[in-house]
Amino acid sequence: MDNSITKELRQFQVRNERLSTYYVSTTAFLGYLSIFLAVVSFKTFPLATFLLYPIVFALLCRSIVLMHDAGHNSLYKKKWLNSVSGNLMGILCLIPVDFFSYLHHKRHASTGNLEKRDINPELKTMTVNEYEKSSKTEKWFYRLMRSGFTRFILIPIILLVVTRIPLPILNLRGKLAALTYNVRIGVLLFVSIKFGFLLSLIFGYFIPLFACYALVTIVFYLQHQFEDTLWLKGEDWNNYDASFEGSSYLKMGKLMNLITINIGYHHIHHMNPNIPGYYLSKAHDYIKDSISFKEVRISEVFRHMRSKLWDDKTKKLIHYSEIDGYKNTI
Repeated sequence: MDNSITKELRQFQVRNERLSTYYVSTTAFLGYLSIFLAVVSFKTFPLATFLLYPIVFALLCRSIVLMHDAGHNSLYKKKWLNSVSGNLMGILCLIPVDFFSYLHHKRHASTGNLEKRDINPELKTMTVNEYEKSSKTEKWFYRLMRSGFTRFILIPIILLVVTRIPLPILNLRGKLAALTYNVRIGVLLFVSIKFGFLLSLIFGYFIPLFACYALVTIVFYLQHQFEDTLWLKGEDWNNYDASFEGSSYLKMGKLMNLITINIGYHHIHHMNPNIPGYYLSKAHDYIKDSISFKEVRISEVFRHMRSKLWDDKTKKLIHYSEIDGYKNTI
C-alpha cells in the first residue's frame, strides 16, 4: 500500500459547507418543484410532463449521489446536518439514507474480497471453479441474475421494493428508516388514489424514477464489474488494490459528471470516501500520474456485461464461453 497517496488525498476531504449547501438546496428545491409540475400538468397538458422528464431524471440522479455523500458524512462536519441533507435527498428518490448507508458501508469494506462476498450486497460474482461445481438450478439462477434483463429491468424494481423492507441484516436505525419511508409512501399513494391523480403520479414521478434507478444500477455495476477488475482472497485484500485495481474510473462525459457530481471517479472515492463528490475530479487530476487506474466507459456497458465469472488463472472476469468444454452461452 502506498501511504503517500493516502496522505495526498486527505487534503481533498475538507468539506466546503457552502458548496454542499448549494448542491443540496438547489437539488431539493428544483427536484421537488419539477416533480410537482410534472405530476400536476399530466392531466391538462401531458406534453409538459414529458418535456420535464430530463430535468426530473437529472435531479433524481443527483439526489442519490448527494444522499450517498451524506451517508459518508462528507458534506458537513456535523453528523446531524449530513442526516438532514441525506433525508432531504432520500425522500426525493425514495431511498432511506440510513438503509442505503448501512449496506453501502458493508460494500466498501468487502468489495473485491472473495471471502466476503456473502456480506457484500452488490451483484454476486462466482469463480470459474465455483460455477463448474454448481448444480443446473444454481447455474440457471446465476445466469438469470447476471443477465441484461435482470440488470436493466428487474434490479430497478428490486431497488424500489427492497428499500421498503426492514431487512434482518440492517441495524435498528436502518430498519426504522425503512418503516418511516413506508409510511410516507403509503400516505402519498393514499392521497393520490383518493383525489384521483395516481396515474399522474406514475407518469410524472415513478417513470423517471425508474429510469434513474436503471442508470444507478448500471453505474454500480461498472464500478466493480468490468473485465480487468480485481478480486483477492481475504489475507491478500487491501483497500489500495481494491480501490485502484478493483474499482473503475467510469468515464461518462462532462454532462453526466455534472449531473452525478463526479460519481464516476469511483477509484478515488473508494480510496477515500470522505472526499465530497465535487472534489473527486480534482483529487484524480492531482494523483493520476502517481497511480495506475482502470478506465471504463459507460458506453461499454454491454461489453463488460459479458464478463460473468472470475478466473483465478487470468485474473479477469470472463464469459461462460471461455470455459473449456462449455458450449451454451448467453
